[in-house]
Amino acid sequence: MARGIRAIVRLAVVLALGVPTLLAAAPLGEPAPPIVVTVQGRSVHLPPGTTLARAVRALGLRPRAGRLLAVDGRVLLPRANPGRVYLNGLPASPQAVLRDGDRIEAVDGRDEVEGTVRRVRALPGRRPGNPRFTLRTWRLREVRVVGRFSGALVSVRYVPIGHAARPPRVALTFDDGPWPGTTRTILGILRRMHVRATFFVVGSRAERAPALVRAMVRDGHAVGNHSWSHPMRPEFRRLPPARLRAELERTNGALARLGVEPALFRPPGGSVDGRVVATALQLGMRTVLWDVDPEDWAGGKSPAALAAAVLRQVRPGSIVLLHDGGGDGWTTVRALPTIVRGIRRMGLRLVPLR
Repeated sequence: MARGIRAIVRLAVVLALGVPTLLAAAPLGEPAPPIVVTVQGRSVHLPPGTTLARAVRALGLRPRAGRLLAVDGRVLLPRANPGRVYLNGLPASPQAVLRDGDRIEAVDGRDEVEGTVRRVRALPGRRPGNPRFTLRTWRLREVRVVGRFSGALVSVRYVPIGHAARPPRVALTFDDGPWPGTTRTILGILRRMHVRATFFVVGSRAERAPALVRAMVRDGHAVGNHSWSHPMRPEFRRLPPARLRAELERTNGALARLGVEPALFRPPGGSVDGRVVATALQLGMRTVLWDVDPEDWAGGKSPAALAAAVLRQVRPGSIVLLHDGGGDGWTTVRALPTIVRGIRRMGLRLVPLR
């Protein structure tokens, strides 16, 4: 709007110089009165006989061209949709002679986002799902949605084909740490019982407790990304794209400084969709969920009841969700030896996620 006002001021100077030319062909005597047109919502006086092209040049009306954007926000074409000048709401010839009461409007071209295409391919061999709920493996069909021109990844999902292979293994996973007291105690129990597990750490907490993260790595545990701040409201998958990506990138950066390159990501609260999976994949991580959740975070259970809840649900290939952080984790600490012994009595081996 400010550009239009400045242009109108310039027009007054231009037209003051141009009036003799425009009126040179008029008969001698009283000059013809100016016409009044509306330009970008403001009244402007013009000499009779002014064409649309002359007015546009004099006003400096230069509508901005619209861009073609990739699905990830990059500019693919800076001038994909030209801006237009309308006369009385309609396209008009530049040579159209303006009349009293006409309306001139310069309209910027619209930015448009490229369309998407779906690409499907069968993956070779047997693989875990993504998101991964268990240790079972399938033949998978990958379904990607990508930008039509840029090829940028929008979302991805994996469709199992046929029957799953069920390995005689179980993965214990711990979320929301590292946490003062409980994480160190859990590491001690796992060390004494010769168990390797997987810890999904919150980046801001890992940064404050680097020694605990190094202890996880030293003991042979897998360390995964559980976001920087563990946002729950709005739920993780509803975060703006830039915020969601930053939650993962910042945690990866903190872990990299501790010598960890995470290959696994677990979204807070298990909030996942194709966009979350795609973002993690772009950062080199597969998404992991679970199929056994005793809700140890909720409290209200005795250690024996918590252990029983886990052992009732465990099957070959299970991924068990537990918590070493986020609150009072001492019930989990006390239940852990019973959980480990119970799983081993089933003939199942405890393994970290890879």
